[in-house]
Amino acid sequence: MRFFRRGQSLIEIAFLIGVVGLAIIGMEVYIRRGVQGKVKDLTNYIISDQQAPDEDAADSTGSSSIDSTLTAKEFQGGGRQYTSQEKIHSESSQ
Repeated sequence: MRFFRRGQSLIEIAFLIGVVGLAIIGMEVYIRRGVQGKVKDLTNYIISDQQAPDEDAADSTGSSSIDSTLTAKEFQGGGRQYTSQEKIHSESSQ
């Protein structure tokens, strides 16, 4: 009789662990959506601060140009190495 009680307790514990595991797996979708929502809100907050025009800034006009070069070296055996350089020239007036 004692053997059957131990077996029954083991089955109950396994069943309880299974139910808790299924609940966690079911909630995983909602947890992931919540985290993605928080990341999106944070991203929108950061981007909106950077893109908002500063009302105290003075209007200015200017021009800029970018010169860029890309060089490639080829090695025996088919290897390649790429190197790039950029030069930015800007002029502004207020």
